[in-house]
Amino acid sequence: MRLSRMRLAAAAGVAALAATSGITASVAVANAGVAPATGVRAQAASASGFLYYVSGGYVVRVPAGGGTLHRVAHVGGASVTGITTAGGRLFWTILDNGNGRGSLDYTSLSGSPRVRTMVGGLDFPVGLVSANGYLYWAGQDALGRVHPNGTSLTRRFAVMPQQAGGGVADGLATDGQHLFFSRCQDNEIGQVGVNGRGLSLRFIKLPAHACPQQLTVGNNHLYWAELPGFVGRATLRGAGANDAWLAVRTSQGPFNVAADNASVYWDWGGVAGSPMHIGTAHTDRGAFHGNHLLGQGALYLTTPGANS
Repeated sequence: MRLSRMRLAAAAGVAALAATSGITASVAVANAGVAPATGVRAQAASASGFLYYVSGGYVVRVPAGGGTLHRVAHVGGASVTGITTAGGRLFWTILDNGNGRGSLDYTSLSGSPRVRTMVGGLDFPVGLVSANGYLYWAGQDALGRVHPNGTSLTRRFAVMPQQAGGGVADGLATDGQHLFFSRCQDNEIGQVGVNGRGLSLRFIKLPAHACPQQLTVGNNHLYWAELPGFVGRATLRGAGANDAWLAVRTSQGPFNVAADNASVYWDWGGVAGSPMHIGTAHTDRGAFHGNHLLGQGALYLTTPGANS
């Protein structure tokens, strides 16, 4: 198992990282098993829209500007590695922690909350984005895609060489025109058009010590999780890459990231059964401004400036 995959599993609560936290958090809820509609509030000053994440075995959402937490779909103990919305549906990729197999599941955002599987038999799926009328994900050997109605499934949409440690990507993001994918073991972030053209494995070449994990696009920048303790950032043209753009004040993360015009979010924690927290910082100046929710797994924003 690649180191990057071990880190991904730890982010989903599957394994504990042997690290200690030096962060002082201001948390808005008392425990990780919070029930729905209990008045949990997000403190980040973001515009209208929702933050989706995983809490207590559910994909949940909360208004990014503050509001009541709402359970959207039950996922149990599976690792959620990507979340997105399209066509009135919520989609997510899950990973079976025992064998590396996974699926692309969905539920309606209105009416019955029944969970259904759209694409099964995925091999180590990581990341999920919506762009160009398709859903895209990264698997063991290639990027795959499918229409949100389940048609035109292509499991090997964009094929590329595996990394030194195996697998083609550790995270996936989009600006609507391109797909960005991280390759931790090769210290690089790649790019390919949503039409499958223009593949570049070294769109961003990072220092040898870097290990980019999950990615997101927000505020016209690309952000990524960089263990231990940093969020990296670059422009959407690959300029100004900084793998230590933001110090998140803990070695227990970050694992997953999301961003919009106002804030960047990340999850951290989980050592020895402790709760996972979601922290936030300002995107304009990289100023840390606290931790406000208890949750873990993939993060997804529907706020202005969020593209993944």
